[in-house]
Amino acid sequence: MLPTMPRGKVGDKVDRRTAMAQHLGYRTLLRSMGPTFTTLAIVGRLPTSILPLALLLYAQSQLGSFALAGLATAALSLGGASGAVLIGHLSDTLGHRVVGVGTTLVQTVALIGFLLTCRPDAPLPAMLTCAALAGFANPQLGAMARARWSQAAAVRDDRGPYTAAAMAWEGAVDEVSFVVGPVLATTLAALAPAAPVLLAIGLAWVGQVGFALHRTALPPARHGRARHPDSPDRIDWTLLVLLGVVTGAVGLLFGGSQTAIAAFFTLRGEQAVTGLVYGTMAVGSASMGLLSNRLPARFSLSDRIVVFGLGSALTAPLLVVAWDAATMALACLIVGVMVGPTLVTAYALAERIAPPERLSTVLTVLSTVGVVGVAAGSAVAGQLIEAFSPQQAAWTATLGGALATLAGLVVMRRVGGSGASGPRRGSQP
Repeated sequence: MLPTMPRGKVGDKVDRRTAMAQHLGYRTLLRSMGPTFTTLAIVGRLPTSILPLALLLYAQSQLGSFALAGLATAALSLGGASGAVLIGHLSDTLGHRVVGVGTTLVQTVALIGFLLTCRPDAPLPAMLTCAALAGFANPQLGAMARARWSQAAAVRDDRGPYTAAAMAWEGAVDEVSFVVGPVLATTLAALAPAAPVLLAIGLAWVGQVGFALHRTALPPARHGRARHPDSPDRIDWTLLVLLGVVTGAVGLLFGGSQTAIAAFFTLRGEQAVTGLVYGTMAVGSASMGLLSNRLPARFSLSDRIVVFGLGSALTAPLLVVAWDAATMALACLIVGVMVGPTLVTAYALAERIAPPERLSTVLTVLSTVGVVGVAAGSAVAGQLIEAFSPQQAAWTATLGGALATLAGLVVMRRVGGSGASGPRRGSQP
């Protein structure tokens, strides 16, 4: 059942004040869903962001190789990629409650199996299978949250500003989790290698299960979904693939940078500072992600992907030339400022091409591709660290920014050069 909020009949004329409003305050936005929704949505994302680096660091401590540890992270991402569409589809067909609780149970069993099989005398395929199953059972909480926001917006007169604010908020939360998760992983791994994996399990039962059982959980699509006149009937698959490339590229940037930075400080004997330094990227990305809701409407969504993607590509080399904690923190902050709006914009465009009955599926695809990008960046950076150095591995972040820019250029061409903010009317931020 959707939360109670101001409603208007479909087709009602929006009053002049609402029509003129371009922005919705975050206090108003968050109040519409309630504090429990917001808290659980944040906590429930952390396991997904903790696990790539948690598995990497645990495997490296047990097996003594960044290359083998990178395989564990890659298995996690491949499992997530394999199960993403299925999990999203089940969320639409069975509802959020069943999928959220069921996937958390499977994920817990898989992670315990990973801890038991990740040792030198155990078969490598057994460890990789457990890691892959943990990724496969990712409940895709970020996609669930966006789907609930979109459904709540469908019955509001201020749907455009509401949706824009919601997507900006969710993007900022995603970016914070992408960075806070590794901060927790590296900090706890310095105390005990298994600690971040165990923390992820605990947070999953609090955040993922709690969010699945929250009153805003969407029922099966066959029970009906709120529909706005501008809601599309079919998915624009070409545009969805392009947006997937964007989120995957952002994930590549995050994964490559976090692994390179972790190795940089580990080899210097300063592993404990890794989380704090990398955390500055969260400050930059979250801040600009939230401020993206204030960008002028004439700065179209497709243009934003190109501009901020290019900015990410041009600033990421700062990670390569940084020489100590201070310069690395500054580099992370600058890169974060550029990458934040890129991810927010990709989700804003995806929400506009998703029919209400396929919301969870479409948004799950993007969120999972992002996680796959993180793991892929981590795996590639791990190989580069073994072959060259942590500084050279940081070039993976530049590659991510470049890929996002190229995909953005194609999106711009497909959406049109008229300055429109996206393919759907009435959702312009």
